[in-house]
Amino acid sequence: MRAFFYYIGYLAVAALWWIYRLLPARCAYGLGWHIGAAAFSLCRGTKRARTAVDNVIVAGLAANRRDAYRIARNALGHFAGHITEALRIHDVITKDNWPKYVTLDMTPAAREAIFRPTGPIILATGHLGAWEAGIPAFVSARPMMVVARMMNNPYIQRFLERHNFRGGATVLPKKHGFSGSNLRRWIREKGALAILFDQFSSSGVPVPFFGHTVPVYTSPARLHLKTGAPILVGAFLRTGRLRYKIVAVGDPIVHTPTDSHDEDIRAITAELIRRLEQVIRMAPDQYLWLHRRWRGIPVPEVPEK
Repeated sequence: MRAFFYYIGYLAVAALWWIYRLLPARCAYGLGWHIGAAAFSLCRGTKRARTAVDNVIVAGLAANRRDAYRIARNALGHFAGHITEALRIHDVITKDNWPKYVTLDMTPAAREAIFRPTGPIILATGHLGAWEAGIPAFVSARPMMVVARMMNNPYIQRFLERHNFRGGATVLPKKHGFSGSNLRRWIREKGALAILFDQFSSSGVPVPFFGHTVPVYTSPARLHLKTGAPILVGAFLRTGRLRYKIVAVGDPIVHTPTDSHDEDIRAITAELIRRLEQVIRMAPDQYLWLHRRWRGIPVPEVPEK
């Protein structure tokens, strides 16, 4: 019975897809943005919407709840707009023409590390910007792998893969982890591995994030210590209609191990989250605030407006 409903869901998505294909790619983001923003407004009283507004306040990015609501609403609008745009973006931006649409905001060392590969590299980022749209730039220089959650519906998952939803990147199922064979392939092909590490992790290492000590995933730090692959922290920000900017903070991180493995993990993770916070501050309207990121942190009292 589950397979039947999965197939019905797939047929619905496929039908919507072919209708959606009639929409010009330049209009895709606006359509998604209005849907996402409207959904947030309609659900503003729900626990998830309140969490998003509270997160903005906890992060200290709004002096009152009205401004926090605006940032959280715009962020969900951006998230929905990014998804609808990502479904069409690879009809426009390819690994051959991406410089026409994308600018770079990074140090010469970071640019060298990305586009003149001498070995594998780790791209540490968060739920920020237009990450799906950034893939063509990276695959122009090297193979790219993305650790991501797969769709529960296998028919829809295959549909997305068939229509090149992630623009040539190899998607590694999050639940299976980074296997030994994938690790060897990543090293052999001098690939770029994108890891989103900004969500709450009860088993993570506590480090400061927007002024509050919270547990953070240690996967990028552990992989770096194991392989020596440099880490870049940044995001792919949307700057206008079909216009983007790849931001990388600072030079690639190459940590010299000490006698304390745990302290090395903590130091690397703290630097990663510090750099990620810097990028989020550039575009708070493009960060997904819905996650319960600051669990247990009291929400400061602020005026309504």
